[in-house]
Amino acid sequence: MSLDNQNIQNIPIPERIAHITQFGNVDNTRGENTMDPLVELEDHYHWMRDDNRKDKKVIDHLTLENSYTEYVMSDKNTTKEKLYKELLSHIQQTYDSYPLPNSDNGWESEYYYFTRTVEGKSYPIHCRIHMETQEITELLDENKIADGKTCCDISSFSVTKDHKYMSYGLDLTGNEKYDLKIINIETGEEKEHLMPELTYCDYKWFHEWIYYTVGDKQNRMYQVWRYNTLTKENFMIYENMDELVSVGFSNSNDNKYFLISADSYETSDTYYFTHDNPVPIQFTPKITNHKYNIDYHEGVFLITTNKDNSTNFKVMMCNENNTNIDNWKEFIEYDESIYIKYIIELKEFILVGYKEDGNNLVRVIPYVNSEYMVNESWKIEVDDSIKNISIYCAPKYECYKIMYSQNSLKQPHSIYNLDLTSRESSFVRQKPVPNYDSSLYTTERQYAPSHDGTMVPMSIVYRKDMFNKDGTNKLYLYGYGSYGHTVNPTFMSTIIPLLDRGFVYVISHVRGGSFLGFKWYEDGKMEKKINTFHDFNSCAEYLIKEKYTFDKGITIEGRSAGGLLVGAAMTMRPDLYNTVVAGVPFVDVMNTMCDPTIPLTIPEWEQWGNPNQKKYFDLMIQYSPYDNIRDNSYPNILALAGLNDPRVAYWEPAKFVAKLRHHNKSNDNMILLKTELEQGHFGGMDRYKHLKETSFSYAFVLKSYE
Repeated sequence: MSLDNQNIQNIPIPERIAHITQFGNVDNTRGENTMDPLVELEDHYHWMRDDNRKDKKVIDHLTLENSYTEYVMSDKNTTKEKLYKELLSHIQQTYDSYPLPNSDNGWESEYYYFTRTVEGKSYPIHCRIHMETQEITELLDENKIADGKTCCDISSFSVTKDHKYMSYGLDLTGNEKYDLKIINIETGEEKEHLMPELTYCDYKWFHEWIYYTVGDKQNRMYQVWRYNTLTKENFMIYENMDELVSVGFSNSNDNKYFLISADSYETSDTYYFTHDNPVPIQFTPKITNHKYNIDYHEGVFLITTNKDNSTNFKVMMCNENNTNIDNWKEFIEYDESIYIKYIIELKEFILVGYKEDGNNLVRVIPYVNSEYMVNESWKIEVDDSIKNISIYCAPKYECYKIMYSQNSLKQPHSIYNLDLTSRESSFVRQKPVPNYDSSLYTTERQYAPSHDGTMVPMSIVYRKDMFNKDGTNKLYLYGYGSYGHTVNPTFMSTIIPLLDRGFVYVISHVRGGSFLGFKWYEDGKMEKKINTFHDFNSCAEYLIKEKYTFDKGITIEGRSAGGLLVGAAMTMRPDLYNTVVAGVPFVDVMNTMCDPTIPLTIPEWEQWGNPNQKKYFDLMIQYSPYDNIRDNSYPNILALAGLNDPRVAYWEPAKFVAKLRHHNKSNDNMILLKTELEQGHFGGMDRYKHLKETSFSYAFVLKSYE
């Protein structure tokens, strides 16, 4: 699109065309107990929605917005370049990940596999090393595949147990639908197959078979299939047509059983089968609001369950021959202070991953002479006040040596060897971060009182010699707060340029995440969703009050559902913030959640509520960012979108920016939209492009304080 300077300099003013969105009993697709008579909301920017992403008027508008954003930021080109060089200076550009055996082969594997990044190359190279000869072979150079392409996402790289074939998913649009590629490693020839596109690229090899899940038109995972690579036969194992349910697939660590989860956000339903007899058996009858997950170990199933009001989950067990809930027995009794997240079963040990006081921890339970030695269990320990311990590699069911990892806001990712028998641990290596001295920085944990008195934890990091604690520091506040997803206080080299400019960086662990357990999540969803936004604003108020920053000194950032967080926090308290960075933000809550034709809407009725029902309409309208824009003075805003995003449609941030500009009463603040016209929800996989996008956002933030 050709644009003259006059067009670029003028703020885009999109046309306002009245459109009515109806809520309630519009038709039989809108769920149960819908409103009648209907409720209507006016939407002047509905015309920006184009499901096909081809409408010329829409594309022209997005292009104009991009040009205007580029014009506004043109005086910061030097700043952007400086920030980019700083970001790059903290990355060891040529680097090999730690070599590990491929799935199920154990430490005695003939080959170990790793990824190599090379300075100047945007994408990783997948390699393997022959453990006896130490010969290294390049298997897949993603740079060659990405060459000349505007978007390239290679996902789920895998090598068969016999080391003969490699496979990966290829997405060239950003829509998260992948073509599976199967390559003969010795000959380099691609093996043709008859499998469909794989939504989210969820698949697993088992000998010559591939098990995989399939998504429907709304990207809801609803089927499990298997494919024989020799006979080229596809066979459907399981299908679920309930639009609230998403289907997943896994296997027990010893590969005896294959497991299917058919879960909604509120209720679990699990099935199991064997490779030789792929007929799913329901584990136990489905019970509304019963959530559970199963693992298999030496003749028994271990069930992580919320049964008996165990909100943070306990572990029960049952014999593999009788899995009905009536036969479950206590294994790890319930402890309200411990949120059990996962189990990894090894032949002689059970590893239990859990959260306690915001820390991620792992407990080891020995299995001796067919008995679980729960009373002799022990924790993996690290010398750090912030613990983010996770299992890095436990390659084989029979192994007794594993690797675990640890990092914190100021300490880079480190991996350790651990002998589970002797309990001896040894340091392996820490990811190198050039031009970084951890002793210059310090971390804190603070708690802010929310609107209802709940104390909300925050993880804080800053550079000691630049922190004044007198209310003069700028502050960068990050949050997410949905789906039970926790933003752990982990190391991020990308925030160093902020810290080195005197910013205090804070993660607000609001309700809706699970930082303090599953109840923390449940207290920030559905009827209680508004707690999430009150928590975030309360953190900001606390940080000003305690002189971590000053009035209008705060930049807030969130992505996707975190974009909803910062959008809602801002529309509730536009006076509280200086700047908002909203990445692919879910801000058009009412219009999206009432429309079952939009991908992912129906399953999420158990996450936010269904606004076609009066109860949830009344609740959601209180915080939906797009619907709460009024005549007001708003902060500086940078909204980031992806045209092909299947999770948060591009029109949500586009409409949001248009409406904000229409109602904004401040002539001084920037309200900008930047849309990636050939990418999706996660932007580019190009690591250099990602750093350039980060430097652009940071340049916007710095400019907003001038």
